[in-house]
Amino acid sequence: MPEVYSNITDYVWAHGEPLSQRPLCRVDSLVLSQLCYFQLPTAAVDAWGWIGQPIHDLWRSDWLDEMTGHMYDPPGARRLASALAASPRFRDMRICGYVTQIDRRTQMQFSAMAIRLDPDKTYIAFRGTDNTIVGWKENLNMAFQVQVPSQAQALRYVERVASHVSGPLWLGGHSKGGNLAIYTGLTCSPEIRERLVCCYSHDGPGFTAETLADLGSATCDVPFDKTVPKSSVFGMLFEQDMQDAQVVRSISSGFAQHDPLSWEVDDCDFVIEERLGRTASYVDSSLNTWIAQTSLEERQSFVEAVFSIMMANGEQYTHDIRTNWRTSIPVMMRAALDLDPEIRDVLVHKVVELVKELAPGGE
Repeated sequence: MPEVYSNITDYVWAHGEPLSQRPLCRVDSLVLSQLCYFQLPTAAVDAWGWIGQPIHDLWRSDWLDEMTGHMYDPPGARRLASALAASPRFRDMRICGYVTQIDRRTQMQFSAMAIRLDPDKTYIAFRGTDNTIVGWKENLNMAFQVQVPSQAQALRYVERVASHVSGPLWLGGHSKGGNLAIYTGLTCSPEIRERLVCCYSHDGPGFTAETLADLGSATCDVPFDKTVPKSSVFGMLFEQDMQDAQVVRSISSGFAQHDPLSWEVDDCDFVIEERLGRTASYVDSSLNTWIAQTSLEERQSFVEAVFSIMMANGEQYTHDIRTNWRTSIPVMMRAALDLDPEIRDVLVHKVVELVKELAPGGE
């Protein structure tokens, strides 16, 4: 029986076969989409341009704090970076075209990189939601906007990469990055679409009925691959059809299953679960149903209310709310009391329902 590894870092250490021996798989895609969360320093000049910087060249002690300090699990990110720098499969891949942008005016958080698997193959990775509040705001703006700014930016980015590189293209990302990968696969030009091999979404949200209607007859013959953990919350949002999604096992529970470093790997694939857990089913049957039954204006009012509370104390990053919770929480509670009573009641009701589903035994 193949050995079961606890996460993708162990997979990188164990499997050094070059792509010429074993083609890119969905576990590789999750690894590369995690690479996109690293904040590359400006000193990595070749990664920002189109010459490209080898992955092994990023493993520098004087860069690590800048690259990983903002991430949810800096020690875990460093272990993954160490494995990538040593791996015969990954270390010579070149990162190019790196971009990272925050626009509070348009409420856009966007970052992407092109990873040259070899001279003729390129994986385009989109960063998911980071720890900026504006990034989380844009995520939920998908509930009432048929196209959020990062989706439009992702499409422009793919067009730019395609003009700089030749050969087959893979698109992928984790969280919102997975949504961007699928969106660009559906909306890119026929010329680029012919080059797409696969679009990977790792626990990325789906699309509202309004967005799908806006896409109209947009179709794509390119394979799509969606993976979600058993207790997925984010990957179930706005999802219309989960028939083709793969449910993977995580060593964590509740919201923590969103962390890709918690996903279990069996040889060269994820450990597959038979079905979604209760939490994911709740999001699908309750939250998504509620979203579908409310107007765009009602959804916008709800989202704006949530973030008026989150931003009441002036923090720009979610970790600041956690760090300053003694001052943040009282301010947020006062802001909640000032909400329209009807919106406040709905918000409290939905939060309580979700907390119940995430309680122990809610798998």
